[in-house]
Amino acid sequence: MLSEVWGRDVEPGEYAGHEGLVLTPHPRSLGALLTRVERFADREYLIQGDHRVTVGGFFGAIGPGRKTLEERGVRAGDNVLLIGYNSPSWVVALWSIWAVGAVPVLGNRWWSEKEIAHAVDVTAPAIVITDLPNASRTGLNDPLSLEGFVFEETADEGQIANICGSFPVPDEDSPALVIFTSGSSGAPKGVLLSHRSVIANQHNLLMRSGRLPTDDDDGTAPPSVTLVCTPLFHIGGISNLLTNLITGGKLVLNKGRFDAGQVLDLIETEKVQSFGGVPTMAIRILEDPGFGSKDLSSLRSWPLGGAPLPPTLLALMQRKVPQLAARGLGNTWGMSESGGFLTVAGNRALQERPGTVGRPYPVVEIEIDAEQDGESGEILVRSPTVMLGYLGIEGAVSEEGWLHTGDLGHLDADGYLFLDGRSKDIVIRGGENISCAHVEITLAEHESVVEVAVFGVPHPDLGEEVAAVIVHRGQVPPTPDELSGFLKGKLAYFEVPTRWQIQQERLPTLAGEKTDKKTLRAAFADAPADTK
Repeated sequence: MLSEVWGRDVEPGEYAGHEGLVLTPHPRSLGALLTRVERFADREYLIQGDHRVTVGGFFGAIGPGRKTLEERGVRAGDNVLLIGYNSPSWVVALWSIWAVGAVPVLGNRWWSEKEIAHAVDVTAPAIVITDLPNASRTGLNDPLSLEGFVFEETADEGQIANICGSFPVPDEDSPALVIFTSGSSGAPKGVLLSHRSVIANQHNLLMRSGRLPTDDDDGTAPPSVTLVCTPLFHIGGISNLLTNLITGGKLVLNKGRFDAGQVLDLIETEKVQSFGGVPTMAIRILEDPGFGSKDLSSLRSWPLGGAPLPPTLLALMQRKVPQLAARGLGNTWGMSESGGFLTVAGNRALQERPGTVGRPYPVVEIEIDAEQDGESGEILVRSPTVMLGYLGIEGAVSEEGWLHTGDLGHLDADGYLFLDGRSKDIVIRGGENISCAHVEITLAEHESVVEVAVFGVPHPDLGEEVAAVIVHRGQVPPTPDELSGFLKGKLAYFEVPTRWQIQQERLPTLAGEKTDKKTLRAAFADAPADTK
């Protein structure tokens, strides 16, 4: 009975040795997470190019994948480094690792050799699975090729049920997954997530979206179609993999790095209903020259995360994708360390409370570390999804379970959260603290601004000054004086950038399309001090 697995009650409980909110009942293992997925055996699950894999074909590949790992000596509790581009084989490799009872360590396919070596050092994997050519040259000894995780058999309903039932049932607070921070400042940190974390994040998402599995679902309703362009080695990618497997949805994967033209093609040809990403992705899709010629009528949901949704971008999305004007747009907030999403805002909240990232998911608790209620301060969160900790770093989560996010924010009287920037993403100019995010959102309101990044650069007298890199639309770029004049009255005088770079070239991004400010800041360090 699915009702005995997926509960709707939020109750005080205990996990990881401290108090907190829990959903009850809830799946107790990854195998339980897949209760009754066998009813979707004949449905397409993974699509990439000409490669189309059914649920039955997917589970038919897990058994051989598990056997391959066991033959190479992988045992329950071992770390296994998985590093490759998004692909159906990558997904099979992930689940094969879990089937053994081992811990997948999700590497970034665009890492440098130094970063790969760092990941190997901190996780000590029993084996590596990769699609890297000449992997031994990067220090990965005797790796398994991702090409070996292939689709040769198709499991029927009974076989799928048996495979799900054969998954280990470890302690809920034992390690299930290692993902890495983006490494935008310093080396990437390994984030250790528990089985409880992975499962609770899915439970939160399914409950808030009204998609909790029920006994009334016999698997005959038309499947949803979701396009994923973010890396699967990020927590958002994992969430999409699990959500669509649990609910019988179809998951479409792009090829290579994000490309707005390819995304538009896939939405049209695969009749995509849901597509998520970060605001940078949305901007590039809406600005793509081919946008107006594509049929996007199938699209019903376009949530964004990774940064607050600027009101100007919200208005542009509503105008250019009119079926989403009243419903289907959203802004979420979460991070690797939180094990998934923490808050979500829909159309109405975004319209009535510009800049909000919404209210907490069912079992997420939020506190603001500020002197008075309503003031901005560091956001603290507690949830069953929160990481066990960083690998090799102590004290990242308090004994009471609170994670210091490093994000600054405030709550309004109705419990809606607003982000006010990163505690480290500020400029201290002559003793004044300036939120980069606040300046970015304000600059984004200018009609010529497509993308913007704001950060601090050294100044001999003030300590730091505000720099801005602007990507403009049209042939005639706005001038620094024009942009400064636009900001007058909207920002304090000390918040207005004094160093400018105005260009048509897109901003550099990290995997997942978040702006790479580290690279931008380094370029400014080499520029003349009078750059304007």
